[in-house]
Amino acid sequence: MSRSRLQLAAVYLAVIGVILYGAGLGMFGLLMRSNWSALEREVETVAGTLHDSLKPLLPAEARPSPQLAAVLPGLCLVGSPCQPAPSLIPRHAVSITDSERFYLRLLDPRGALIAHSPGSPRVKAERPGPTWMVVAGLGGDRFLQYSIHLHHSHTPAHPGANAQELDWGYLQIGRSLSGLDAERQRLWWATQTIVVLALLVAGLASWWLSGLAMRPLLAAYRQQEQFTADAAHELRAPLANLLAVVEAHKTQLSADPLAGEHALAVVYGQGQRLSRLISDLLLLARLDGPEAGAGLQSCSLTQIARDLLEETSEGASIAEVQLRLQGGDDDLNVLGVESELYRLVSNMLLNAIQYTPSGGEVVLSLKREGSHGLLEVQDSGIGITPADQQRIFDRFFRSDPGRSRRQGGTGLGLSIVAAIVRRHRGAITVRSDGHSGSCFTVTLPLAANSPGLPVPR
Repeated sequence: MSRSRLQLAAVYLAVIGVILYGAGLGMFGLLMRSNWSALEREVETVAGTLHDSLKPLLPAEARPSPQLAAVLPGLCLVGSPCQPAPSLIPRHAVSITDSERFYLRLLDPRGALIAHSPGSPRVKAERPGPTWMVVAGLGGDRFLQYSIHLHHSHTPAHPGANAQELDWGYLQIGRSLSGLDAERQRLWWATQTIVVLALLVAGLASWWLSGLAMRPLLAAYRQQEQFTADAAHELRAPLANLLAVVEAHKTQLSADPLAGEHALAVVYGQGQRLSRLISDLLLLARLDGPEAGAGLQSCSLTQIARDLLEETSEGASIAEVQLRLQGGDDDLNVLGVESELYRLVSNMLLNAIQYTPSGGEVVLSLKREGSHGLLEVQDSGIGITPADQQRIFDRFFRSDPGRSRRQGGTGLGLSIVAAIVRRHRGAITVRSDGHSGSCFTVTLPLAANSPGLPVPR
């Protein structure tokens, strides 16, 4: 069982682990996508602002020139040494030429580099339209690069003419990804740590849940073991008697016909006992199986009780036990299997008669309580102790084993009663002070067409 519990806990943990890890990766991806989108919006905003600021200031030709150096003093012109930027630079130029965050590159219409920020990575220009790409800078730092067309305003020669915007070249802006990479590492390790801690807790919970799941299986397994042992014990006794009688008859030298008849009577009695035991086991197996709804019909519990009271009256007279019916004026109809209901009432009456001494009384009561019918069997017998009341419906259990075996009981009567009650969606209880008398009460739901019940509309 420990191995099965470990396997079940491992399955629980594997399922929970897949769910947790998938959820962690999904959350990690959503957070990183959100940060990436925010970074793209920042780069697009800076690029648009810079483009609008540079458009009226750009020189007529896209080439390295003093005019271009004057527009963006923080850039390095191709073919000229980088000059230190003056102290007073426009705010956007300061932010763009900050090598720790951004770099700026200007290209002519053919895609040739004409100016760049100090320390900007050397990459091939991407000319066809606005594009995104990730490039590696000096020292292995990564940058998110955005490329757009750069225009400049052309002042018309004649007054009143509309100003024209002409393609000047390309503008490339790169944003450092060092902060995003650091955030990715922090989120990744945080996700892994949370998942590992959650898996540890899930492992303990899986072990506990597997224990809960194994409890009914373990109880059923132990009950099956006990049932097998009890069944083997019950079958062994009549078989041993049969074999003993046969061996004695084989070794008997006299041809006494009375001894032969006695031996045959013993064999027949033990065979009958075996037959009853096997029939009861088969009935229990059928009752434990799936319920067959096709065989259900409306059965009169009152009529069944009256019929069985007449059938068992002879046996009660032989045992010198008074048997009487109390109530039973109402016709109580139960939806069920008539043969099973007959067996239910018969077993309860025979059990009460069996454990009631001579001169005692067994009372069968019938009454209605709302939408349920109550069937009670009260006897004045030996009673049932509180400890036995917990096991009275177990298979092969006997409060008085000697009396039951002498009278041919199999120890399955009340087990069959409990199985039939469960099959008919009812309940059974027992009351006894443990010294004298006991009362078994069966509650069964009445059929919809039972007299006295409201007719559904």
